[in-house]
Amino acid sequence: MPAVQQALPFDDLPEVPTASPWCQRWRERTHSWRHVSEGGFDARHYEVEPISEKDAEAFVRTHHYSASYPAAVRRFGLYEVSAGERRLSGVAVFGVPVNQAVLTRALPDLAPVTEALECSRFVLLDECPGNSESWFLARCHTELLAAGVRGVVSFADPVPRRTASGRLIMPGHCGRIYQATNGIYAGRATARTLKVLPDGTVLNSGVRAGSPTLLGGGEPAFQQVDRTVRACHPMV
Repeated sequence: MPAVQQALPFDDLPEVPTASPWCQRWRERTHSWRHVSEGGFDARHYEVEPISEKDAEAFVRTHHYSASYPAAVRRFGLYEVSAGERRLSGVAVFGVPVNQAVLTRALPDLAPVTEALECSRFVLLDECPGNSESWFLARCHTELLAAGVRGVVSFADPVPRRTASGRLIMPGHCGRIYQATNGIYAGRATARTLKVLPDGTVLNSGVRAGSPTLLGGGEPAFQQVDRTVRACHPMV
């Protein structure tokens, strides 16, 4: 019997406001907020360094709402060092978008991948005080500049994302950290429809097309997704 789309327990997905004094944080794909009035950020207690692919992927898959990891070129970790030990508290990933036109349209004078990258993942744990993210992002930009990167394209997703049961996975964000680090607003991206699985993760368009790329476990991606979709009711 073919799967049938079930009625969802909500009917509105408003965009997040573009002005707010709250800073978004994550832990195991669950969001929380730190208010800027809390203060408490002290740059002497943090360090930013390049991080290995293995450590970056593990952190992002565990804590970022997407539970996925992109094609990365540069990766940086935010380490808290105030307690006498180095503790990974955040990760920023800069890489290659699915379509290189994302880079060439916004930054036509820069060579994609070498001089221009996409900020594809940026996640801080709930223990990080307000304003940690703008400091972290600025340090990442300094490291990228030293490596020859001259431009970064970033996106914000203001539309909340939920599971099939209605649990809020991601309340939306509007890229305030990019504003705080002197980013230039280039307008909205082309509207598109995301295929969201029951757990709130997005079914990648390449996988839907039958990409042979391995997701894990040694099986082609389209085989894994086909088995998953047959066993549940995907959201569209």
